[in-house]
Amino acid sequence: MQQSKVVQLPLTPPKQKVLVTQPYVPSLDKYMHYVEKAFHAKWLTNDGPILKELTDRLKDFLGVKYLLLVSNGTAALQLAYKIKNLSGKNVISTPFTFPATTTALEWQNANVILSDIDRNSWNLDPHSIEQRLTDSDISAIVPVNIFGMPCDMEAFDKLGKAHNIPIIYDSAQSMLSKYKGKSVLQYGDIHCMSFHATKLFHTVEGGALVFNSKEEYERAQRLINFGIGENGVVEEAGINAKMSELHAAMGLCILDDLPMLIENRERSVEQYKAALANSVTFQSNEQDVYTPPMYMPVKFETEEALLKANEKLTLQGYSSRRYFFPKNHHFLQPSIPSVLPVSDSTSSKILCLPLMHNLSENHIFNIADVIKRSISR
Repeated sequence: MQQSKVVQLPLTPPKQKVLVTQPYVPSLDKYMHYVEKAFHAKWLTNDGPILKELTDRLKDFLGVKYLLLVSNGTAALQLAYKIKNLSGKNVISTPFTFPATTTALEWQNANVILSDIDRNSWNLDPHSIEQRLTDSDISAIVPVNIFGMPCDMEAFDKLGKAHNIPIIYDSAQSMLSKYKGKSVLQYGDIHCMSFHATKLFHTVEGGALVFNSKEEYERAQRLINFGIGENGVVEEAGINAKMSELHAAMGLCILDDLPMLIENRERSVEQYKAALANSVTFQSNEQDVYTPPMYMPVKFETEEALLKANEKLTLQGYSSRRYFFPKNHHFLQPSIPSVLPVSDSTSSKILCLPLMHNLSENHIFNIADVIKRSISR
């Protein structure tokens, strides 16, 4: 792709504040088409036809067999941990992630053991956990494909097989990610996805589980409906984690527009990378991966440089957000090692820049100019 020429623009604040992200909203007429169908059928939830249509289309789109739509991504994590019976067990995960990854483990009374991340991909480093697998009684590993960047999935799958433990991927941000030419959903035992409104594909609130086991899939179907089996009898303690027809309707609308959303945001990512080359560090992975244009994270040389850039961006009317800072695992302190050097260093220097489907090239160049000027002073 031909690199865009960086244009020096006057630092004039935009008329309206530019947010770090903005949910994509489809045509109201299109959405109301599905809403009217639900209203006419008087079927608003409980495994309705709109939900079934979205399920079938996503299975086909993603190339998976056992996909279950749920109420949100956190519920997906809780269900995965419940199905793998992790209560009271030791589970390895990453410190550099959204809190839900580990808080959902806490809710299942699992013992969270954090291990350090790779300095380039910012994902859980499989090499950092090998000794822990030898020294500790570990019952599962929960890697995260952070910002949609696939982790070393082959390495984790090998560790899982070698130690006979499940690999549960937090794929909240990586529904569309690919690793060595294959969907990331082809790896591991269970994937947990989020369809929150801030995601590239969303259902306003929602999520999904992808299983490679039919038995676990069928159990999850019961668990999201209070544990009720096909005969109407409660077979075990479940919860209500069903997705409604109105949320599924939004998903169908977004799915139709997804190619356009991806194309627009990929263009913006390339423009950012061209404009900020040699000024910041971008997330990277030496392996053959595809990262969907979900976020625009950049890493500064120092926290001081980040704070200065963030201040200047705010003054110019541009929102940015620090991920994941302050460190969100402080409540896990007793169960984590005293030093997580790569994670600690990385989390203090990451800033996510505005990224949405309709972000203008002028805004991108202006944001880049603000950052470069702040660094040079």
